[in-house]
Amino acid sequence: MEKPIFACDLLAISTAERPRYKQLVQRVREAMHQREEIPDGYTFRLDGVAVTLTETAEWMNMERLCCPFLTLQLCVSGNGAGWVLTLTGPEGIKPLLDAEFPNR
Repeated sequence: MEKPIFACDLLAISTAERPRYKQLVQRVREAMHQREEIPDGYTFRLDGVAVTLTETAEWMNMERLCCPFLTLQLCVSGNGAGWVLTLTGPEGIKPLLDAEFPNR
């Protein structure tokens, strides 16, 4: 069986928006902890001090444009200082997620 190929379309994010996108990716990555494997991807607890809810939603909005094969979900409950981000996709997505969001 061939390995699936997933290619992000970075042209989906305008040149003007790319610096902000890179900044948001960095903030989301720094906020990720407690990665848990699920059948079709991973869940991550995000530290609400390291990245705001608004920044996370802004990143998700951009990420879905360049990586339309991903499903991004954000779960927020109560007054907690964090939330859960779930990243899933078609079969074979985990190696890409491992490369982009390594377990720390």
